[in-house]
Amino acid sequence: MNKYKNEAALIFCTLIWGGTFSATKLSLVSISSCLFIGIRFAIASFVFLIYIYFKNRKEQVSYPEFKTNRSLYFLAFLLGFWMFMGFAFETIGLKYTTATKSGFLTGTLVVITPILQTIFLKRMPSSGNLLGVIVVMLGLFFLSAESRGENNEFVISLQTGDVLTLAGAFFFSLYIIYVDKASKSCPLDILLLSQTLVTSIFSFMLAFVLDWTEFEPLFIKMDSKVMPALFYNGLISSVGTTFLQTKYQKGISPTRAGLIFSLEPVFSAILAYFTLEERLDSIGLIGCSLVLTGVLLAELLGREKKSKIPKV
Repeated sequence: MNKYKNEAALIFCTLIWGGTFSATKLSLVSISSCLFIGIRFAIASFVFLIYIYFKNRKEQVSYPEFKTNRSLYFLAFLLGFWMFMGFAFETIGLKYTTATKSGFLTGTLVVITPILQTIFLKRMPSSGNLLGVIVVMLGLFFLSAESRGENNEFVISLQTGDVLTLAGAFFFSLYIIYVDKASKSCPLDILLLSQTLVTSIFSFMLAFVLDWTEFEPLFIKMDSKVMPALFYNGLISSVGTTFLQTKYQKGISPTRAGLIFSLEPVFSAILAYFTLEERLDSIGLIGCSLVLTGVLLAELLGREKKSKIPKV
């Protein structure tokens, strides 16, 4: 019974994550993208800071590892920086693509990560991961294709938002690689706070830079689209699912958890269908199916160890 309870909790987390694409997409008409990220993770940082404060008062935690090894500060900072880059590219890209495509393109991090491990860690990917890469690449071909003209000719055209979202998946993959190292050296609660705090600070800074360069004006309208999205992404997604994942993921195998998390783009597509009325043509559906198949192949046949750091 506990097994099903653990899996149900992770499925619920994945459903929540899938909903962030639609919630963010709806809010971006009323707030600049990086300002949204900054406020979202400022909310999460505030909650984690309160948690650490009361935990320290109750348990008298002093984190001596930071006193003897100052390099951990840089490691925690670097982890937060990669997380910031991932969310920045994903959220800015979401302005120029659909929530459905954003979910599937972000999901390609599952097959990008083994490639980066080969480059940076000299760790060869398994045959299952390589097969997943091939299938995902084929899926991206169909996702970027559309029929034009009277003869319905196929035209390959990756939009700006698609490219930015793929770049976000690349940085999320770097984040995953560094999570494995950081989680073995730094306390979990400090890692959570450092990630959200660094992401929030850099997002505010980038928001002003983009406004100064006239790439994206800095604006916010506290309307019925922004407030629910900030509550959903900042508290329910960033904080609530962190608690659930931390508590229940340890009760099931990493491989099974990875398979459950692979449902995120599926949930994002379903929720975008009902909330944003997004529709995919037959070519897009084939592309999404192939991307999901590639991700599942990488999860089922891959041998890489999954990280247990919660997604925020």
